[in-house]
Amino acid sequence: MKSEHRHDLQTNDLGKLMVQAEPFVEKYGAKILGGIGALIVLLIVLIIWNSQKTSAQSEAWTRLAAAGSTEDFENVAEDYAGTPVANWALIHAAESHLQSGIRSSFTDRSAGDRELKDAKEQFQKLLDSSSTPPEIRERALFGMARVEETTSNGDLKTATELYQKLINEFPESIFRQLAEQRVKPVEGEKVAALDEEGTKEFYKWFHEQNPKPGDRQRPGFNMPMPGMAPQGTAPAGGAGTPGLPELPALPSLPGLPEPLTSEEGKASEGTPAAPEKTEAPKTEGKPAPEAGKAPAEQPKTEAPKPEPAPEKKP
Repeated sequence: MKSEHRHDLQTNDLGKLMVQAEPFVEKYGAKILGGIGALIVLLIVLIIWNSQKTSAQSEAWTRLAAAGSTEDFENVAEDYAGTPVANWALIHAAESHLQSGIRSSFTDRSAGDRELKDAKEQFQKLLDSSSTPPEIRERALFGMARVEETTSNGDLKTATELYQKLINEFPESIFRQLAEQRVKPVEGEKVAALDEEGTKEFYKWFHEQNPKPGDRQRPGFNMPMPGMAPQGTAPAGGAGTPGLPELPALPSLPGLPEPLTSEEGKASEGTPAAPEKTEAPKTEGKPAPEAGKAPAEQPKTEAPKPEPAPEKKP
């Protein structure tokens, strides 16, 4: 009895609630259904957008993995600007410009300067961006330091500061040891590599050079080192390169003539060698024809004439 009575009470309460809610549903039911529909549509849009975003990110990483040139990396960085993929593509492009610029500096200074300028701009862009992750920032710092060192005119202060900044900001960096080799004295030395006067003199000299692609094709071309005149000859006064010991003379090998000195070589070059005499081949039984005489003409023989055909008798 008690359970049946309780069920009747619950039924009555539910009925009363529905009766009370009926005016509310009639008044706001359409709005409630519209809100529910809008939430469903919004949820569907979010699912589709997330799916497309995931697909775009997957495509971006695929393009980055397939990139094989500096231009490819730059295109990925431009097409996916503002994404993590763009940062990685830009650091790869900058490092590619850096390597190419260093190589070209020895053979084509104009091309090398352009490459290093592009590398510096891209490294600086990554360093100025607040969205650059730490693992890319440390690579940009190291790359910028190398650019400043390579393009230095002997003043290595900026490069030293960047190496030191890398060491301070990223003490566990994989580039720490390379940076310390440039700004800290190695064991047994009193000054760091970039503080040595010889290093500064080298970069000052190297900055003044202007090699061009055609120079490598000229016979005897050799980029002059500090203390030497062009074409690798010793400077005026007969002194060799400062700080380098004189090389001992090479011993002569038995059975080989002594090497010519520079004066003897010039003399031999100015005097043409006499042509070697060659003997005419000998022919057996027939004397060689005398010079100036034409060979005797051979007697002409006439071809035999054909015999006339015999006449037929009637």
